[in-house]
Amino acid sequence: MSIVDFPTELLELIFIYSHNASNAHPIRSTDAPLNLSQTCTRWKEVASGIPFLWSTISAVANHTSSTPPVKVVVEWMHLSDAHPLTLSLACQRQPAIADRDGSPSSPDCGVSRILELFLVNMYRWRAVSFDFTQQAPPIHYPDSLTASGAPQLECLEIYPFSWSPRLGTLSIPWIVPALSAPLLRSFTSHQGKFPSAFFFQIQWGQLTHLHLETHLSELACLFILQSAFNLVECHLLNVRREFVEAVPNFDPLLVATLPCLRVLGLASQVGFERLFRLLVTPELRALELATRSTQMRWDHAQFMAFLRRSSCPITSLTLRDLFISRLATSELRELLTQISDTLTSLAITSDIPGTPVMIQSAFLRELVYRPTGSVLCPQLERLSLQIGTSAQDGELGRMVVSRLAGHRQAPARIARLQHIDVVCATDTHVEDVRQLHALLEDDLEGRVRVLADLQNADDEADLVAQRNFRRRSFT
Repeated sequence: MSIVDFPTELLELIFIYSHNASNAHPIRSTDAPLNLSQTCTRWKEVASGIPFLWSTISAVANHTSSTPPVKVVVEWMHLSDAHPLTLSLACQRQPAIADRDGSPSSPDCGVSRILELFLVNMYRWRAVSFDFTQQAPPIHYPDSLTASGAPQLECLEIYPFSWSPRLGTLSIPWIVPALSAPLLRSFTSHQGKFPSAFFFQIQWGQLTHLHLETHLSELACLFILQSAFNLVECHLLNVRREFVEAVPNFDPLLVATLPCLRVLGLASQVGFERLFRLLVTPELRALELATRSTQMRWDHAQFMAFLRRSSCPITSLTLRDLFISRLATSELRELLTQISDTLTSLAITSDIPGTPVMIQSAFLRELVYRPTGSVLCPQLERLSLQIGTSAQDGELGRMVVSRLAGHRQAPARIARLQHIDVVCATDTHVEDVRQLHALLEDDLEGRVRVLADLQNADDEADLVAQRNFRRRSFT
């Protein structure tokens, strides 16, 4: 059968599949659905009759221009009919005169107009993302634009322009209906300051996914953990001591039980003891703890009490930044012993590649497999470590070799270590690097990096960031 004879229903299925399979930015003519509608008249008619194909719109705009152009966004809104919308908008600074291409521009062709089109269709929002990191957005729109609210909104993500007094508190009038959407399940806010009004506007009890990088006091975090009892995944990544928001009245001694929580990420500048004191998470699988200050305290007793109280089957544990330097080897062993039977992934690392995290040789010896006696973390399959001079050269390599050999000899006692990611933050691990590279050339997956690799990676990351910025800037 020739493709021109394909039934319309089959073409529709092919178009939908090709659209789902495409990860490219949808504004280029070579991407679906634009390439489909430009092939021939019949394909254009079929594609134009599938609202789903046109329901995802990504725009990058400044004061006087946008990509895609406003007329394209208008057309896509029309073709999407009544289908729920997935939208994203990045608001950028006005380019300098020397950078402009000389083409005519108008405020009616920029971010104000794009945002107006989005707001008129707020009643169809399903998932939206606003990136205002470079430029604060327009905020003055008639209330009538958002009078219908956001009855279908499920996911909301905001990157605020934190230097702006308005965006520093995210006090954007048109965002309020979205915050109180009846179906909102996922909320993400990056940077900035969490506004007091949000505590009253967000329906915490209906959220299942929460990711906040904004400044939050310990009291605010306690309120969220008490109120958002249906959370499945929660990240509170800038916990501070100072009181930065007016938290609604709540009982600071009330136990916060999250029966559905499976993923928890916390990053603090002060400590975790206040959060763990009354927290219960019986279904927790993945836990990530990170420090944001060299002065942060660690209350080991409170943390161990939390683990025993929750009896949670943790499979993934990440200790990030300078965290490990606050635990004695005996405390780290006690922690791992508590979750030893279920742990499959362990990461002790840092966001700063050249910073050792004080992993001791004694800790590496604890993980060595021995034919007799108990095995610490027998189910461990993935291991990420950042080591320095506190660990003697060769200890890490011997530990990994022992676990691989142990699995071959007694697979019922110890799982196979499948993946490693090792960063040598100092030039003192020649033997470790040699042993691990030999294993990676065999059947072990992962990577081993030393200082020179880290420096090259930093240079490459800078180049990638520059390319991404230029690409987003209307390339």
